[in-house]
Order: sequence, then structure tokens, then C-alpha cells
Amino acid sequence: MTKTATLRRYAIVAGAAVAAMLAGGCSALNARTTVAPERAWPTALSAAQKDVADGRYDTADSVLADFATRYPGTPEAVETTYWRALLRMDPNNPRQSLTTAMASLDGYLADQRPRHHVAEATIIRRVAGQLDGLNKLAANAMAQAKDATSTAKDAKAQAADAAAAAAAATAKATDVPPSADAEIKRLKDELAKANAELDRIRKRLAQPPPKSP
Repeated sequence: MTKTATLRRYAIVAGAAVAAMLAGGCSALNARTTVAPERAWPTALSAAQKDVADGRYDTADSVLADFATRYPGTPEAVETTYWRALLRMDPNNPRQSLTTAMASLDGYLADQRPRHHVAEATIIRRVAGQLDGLNKLAANAMAQAKDATSTAKDAKAQAADAAAAAAAATAKATDVPPSADAEIKRLKDELAKANAELDRIRKRLAQPPPKSP
């Protein structure tokens, strides 16, 4: 082997060694600079919780959503679904939505990947369902109360008009015939019935709404 060939061979071997060293150094650098999701999650969750304490619900939701986008498919990303559902259930959240919270909890519970809050999510989902049912009952009761109040007002107005008409007829008549007496009595009876119906409706509205089974 000539001297030139020997030098060329040494150069190739040395170049390969340097390339291997550089590759190993880059891998080590990436390992140090890339934050694993299990290390980044406590910081992200703590930041979201602080935002909630300060009333910044939208910011907290964005922190959790960004984490899930940055680390998709990881167990920590799955947990963001649970915590975002809790944010939607918070009464202090201007964007509170039981419907959205229940959908998120359903998705969290249906996920087959490892999860840390299955028991809590199951209980909270039941509570959310009961709250949603109570809200619907309350809305229905309010609608019925509104209709009953409107009906009572109409009945009272009609009775008042009838009484006014009867009073006007009585004032004009100097000699009231028996038929007019009968009409006045009928109008007074209708007024008494309307007032009785109004009292009955008021008593019914005063009763507390029925509890859900």
C-alpha cells in the first residue's frame, strides 16, 4: 500500500469518527433541550390553576389546549381533557357550559389510554348530569309560571272590564229591570271566580319545584 493510500484511509476513518462524535453530541444536546411531557405537565397545570385563581379562565383553557397540541397522544395530554371539563363547570367561569363539560368528561372516560382521574371524572359526570336535569326542570317551571301569570292577568283584566261595564250600566239605569240585576250578578260571579283562580295559581307558584328522582 502506497503512502498516499494509507493517508487517505486514515483520513476516512478519522472523518467517520468525528461524524459519530458529532452525532452523539447532537443527540445528547437534544435530550437536554427537549422537555419531556411528564416534566412539562406539572408546570403547565400549575400555570393553568394560577390563571383560574386570578379569574383568567380563557387563558387557563388556552394553556391546557396548547399543551395537548404540543404533546399529542401522551397521557398528560389526555389529562387536559379532564381539567378543561372542570373549567367549563366552574360557576365563576363566564363561559360556563354544562353541556360542553359533560361532553368532555364523556370523551375522557371513553378514552382507553392511561388516565389518572377516572374515579373523579365518573362522579363529576353524574353530578353534572343531575345539575343539567335540575336546570331543565327549573326552566320548565319558569315557563309554566310565566304562562300561568299571563293567564291570570288576562282573567283579571276580563273580570275588571266586566265589572266596569256592570258598574256603568248600574249608574245609568234609574230603574234597573230584573234582567239587568241578573246580568250584574253574573258578572260579579265571574269576577269572584277569576279572583279565586288567581289565588289558586299564586299558591301553586309559591310551592317549591319538585325534586328530581
